[in-house]
Amino acid sequence: MLSPHIEAWLARLDQDGKSRHTIAAYGRALRHFSAWNRAHYQEEFDPARIIPRDVVDWKSHQQTREKAAPRTINQRLAALSLFFAFAVTQGLAKVNPAAGIKALRLPIRKPKALTETAFRRLLRAGQAGGNLRDYAIIETLAGTGLRVQELLDLEIGDVVMQPRSGWVVVREGKHGGYREVPLTANVRQALAAWLRLHPTPEESTASLWLGQRGSLRDRSAIKRLLEKYAAAAGLAPFGPHALRHTFATRYLRANPGDLRGLAALLGHANLKTVMVYTEPDMNDLVERMEQVDT
Repeated sequence: MLSPHIEAWLARLDQDGKSRHTIAAYGRALRHFSAWNRAHYQEEFDPARIIPRDVVDWKSHQQTREKAAPRTINQRLAALSLFFAFAVTQGLAKVNPAAGIKALRLPIRKPKALTETAFRRLLRAGQAGGNLRDYAIIETLAGTGLRVQELLDLEIGDVVMQPRSGWVVVREGKHGGYREVPLTANVRQALAAWLRLHPTPEESTASLWLGQRGSLRDRSAIKRLLEKYAAAAGLAPFGPHALRHTFATRYLRANPGDLRGLAALLGHANLKTVMVYTEPDMNDLVERMEQVDT
């Protein structure tokens, strides 16, 4: 059972328009702290009596005794801090004892990319499907790292093809950025095959991608297309952004450490944004540890 002070705070959150899910999560967090306080001090929760060391001990208890997930602990700490900020304004506590308690550092999650085997299975399924437009879309997404909207915005004139090279022009990427992305031989071949079927390949302002009703503009159409070929390849469903991550992962595998090059290709101004692709996952660490003893 929650104290009247906590109930009043949760009611205030409801009045302020907080979602029921958030309010329920905050209620669970305060209920957890109240139970810990009762077990630790054999007294009911009183905001005025809580000191920072209590919050540190509670955090440690969750880490070492309960072995709670770091995200759960951080959510509980945030809820406690918000409650005490309220308690201070209401005169229930003089200070916020949770204000200076640091959240746990969470492991950085490397973006989900297709494995090389899954990527090849997707390409094989796309080619077997026989739809040159669909195959060119898959190759372009995976071979350039374009965002789905950047892909849909391409016009015929944005594709530059030469005998031994080529590139696509992204005229207005995220935050209005302009960039040119080189095309590999595989992407050029797929695009050339599709352009031979395009009804107006000489019209530079014509949309590169066409559907049954004209220009292909619907982002969900690309998602459905990828789900179709993922199913054909025996893969779990994934969205267009997974191919952007796949491109980034494959690029760094071929060009270790070239974060500047990757940032330029992806249209990121800040190198920190692409550093996430260098974070090792557990499989990477296992492999590297095995190499220590070889």
